[in-house]
Amino acid sequence: MPNNYDDYGNGDNNGYGNYYGQNNNYGQNNYYDQNSYNSYYNPNNLNSQYESQQTAFNAMRSGNPYAAAASAQQQRLRYSMKDVMARTFLFMTIALLLTAITALAVYTNDPYFLVKNGMSTFIVLAIVEIAIVIGATFAIKANNTMLSGVLFVAYSIVNGLTLSVIFLVYAEASIAKVFFLTAGLFGVMAVIGFTTDRDLTRFGTLLMIGLFGIIFASIINFFLKSSRLDYLLCVVGIAIFLGLTAYDTQKIKNLAINNPGYSLSVIALYGALELYLDFINLFLRLLQLLGKKN
Repeated sequence: MPNNYDDYGNGDNNGYGNYYGQNNNYGQNNYYDQNSYNSYYNPNNLNSQYESQQTAFNAMRSGNPYAAAASAQQQRLRYSMKDVMARTFLFMTIALLLTAITALAVYTNDPYFLVKNGMSTFIVLAIVEIAIVIGATFAIKANNTMLSGVLFVAYSIVNGLTLSVIFLVYAEASIAKVFFLTAGLFGVMAVIGFTTDRDLTRFGTLLMIGLFGIIFASIINFFLKSSRLDYLLCVVGIAIFLGLTAYDTQKIKNLAINNPGYSLSVIALYGALELYLDFINLFLRLLQLLGKKN
């Protein structure tokens, strides 16, 4: 029969043991255990908690009664840059594969599909591409993941139809070499854009101005048919799209950090569309400059 010492002493099954033993309040599985201590006093956790509290405090000081709640929501919507970039490049790779498969399928089954239908077919496809890009932009702004994904897939397929003609103009081996060269240059600039601490916003504005300048000059050269101007526009275009690759990569990284409320997939789709356009335009200009024509 247990005595008072056994009930409150140091025995294996007594009250003292239950209070200070392995499964007590100060034991391994309760509130004051070592795991809980380490978790609470982890420097990373403390920094995260301090940052969230400081942001909410600053929002409350602004005088907006909804600022604190909005700030807390923004904190929750932040995504890991690694997750965003991984999904972005996954979506971009899928789009490039769809474009390549479509172009090869058209060339294999009917190589002169676009040529025999005349310039009107190119014009229609160009209008469709522009309409899809505009629609995808609005879908992304509306945070509509499903519609954004569908339009992105549609754009990559339609773009494959228009790019099928390159197999009639350039040798297949030359296309493959230029594609891998494009992938290498694109990868280098994407890494630079992701790792640099320098703000590329100013360069992005200049690059966009240069891009519109190239478009305008290309329209003029369509009538002038100057080979020297065409060569110059090709070289300048390569430089611009290399710069845009770094700029867009940094823009995607910043969007992941300062997320205004978009879902992870929508941010990734937006980034994939931007980088897809950079890659395709860089590829076409390198092919024009270095490709061996049939």
